[in-house]
Amino acid sequence: MLGMRRFAIVGAGLLSIVGFASAASAADLPVPVKTPPPIAAGPVPFSWTGCHVGGNVGGAFSYDKIRSSGDFSSAGFVGGGQVGCDYQFASAWVVGVEGRAAWSSLNSKTPGTVTFFATGISVPTHFTLSNDFLSSATARVGYSFADRWLIFVRGGAAWTREKADLAQTVPAGAFIPPFVPAAALAVDPSGTMTRTGWTAGTGLEWAFAPHWSASFEYNYYDFGDNAFTLVDNINGVSVLGSLKDRIHTVTAGVNYHF
Repeated sequence: MLGMRRFAIVGAGLLSIVGFASAASAADLPVPVKTPPPIAAGPVPFSWTGCHVGGNVGGAFSYDKIRSSGDFSSAGFVGGGQVGCDYQFASAWVVGVEGRAAWSSLNSKTPGTVTFFATGISVPTHFTLSNDFLSSATARVGYSFADRWLIFVRGGAAWTREKADLAQTVPAGAFIPPFVPAAALAVDPSGTMTRTGWTAGTGLEWAFAPHWSASFEYNYYDFGDNAFTLVDNINGVSVLGSLKDRIHTVTAGVNYHF
């Protein structure tokens, strides 16, 4: 009986040791950790920093005036392209530069009269004036709001090409240096002049896609009051004058940003 008790005690002790070892081993096993779901990222804010290229179309309105002959204003179409670069800083401010070149249909055809003092005769004339090319190089400053909108002002240098001619019939006996025509003479002195001036404007631009934006803007161009000379090389006739040239444009455009 004593031997059986010892065996039972030893057996119970072994079971206790085995149970303790099992518990210790279980405690050493790694506890699985559940990974939290990823946090959904919000939309990436649009940045105006970078360069762009695009096109624009719209309307043009000129205010052309010759002191002695009246108003030769006109309205027409303007369309062309632009390329530029911008830099966004201080969170919302944008500075940049842009070059533009456009074709214009501005053209005025104005009938009139001219009096030759040598004979006192007045004859009809037909004065044609056009601005067929318009370009600019400007700096702009803007403010970005509502993430993808930009309001801006711009200013810089501008150029236009003027074409003019003054068709008329010179009466016999009229004094036109260096000769006096013996018979009525049809003449058409003309000239092409490139004018340099300045421009200023304002606009609104909207980035409607990651690399695309649409713009709407108004620009004013001032080319001053410039002397011009129209020449009929066939008949040797010249006409001198002074033209005041102003142009307004309202355009819509699309830009690709890269």
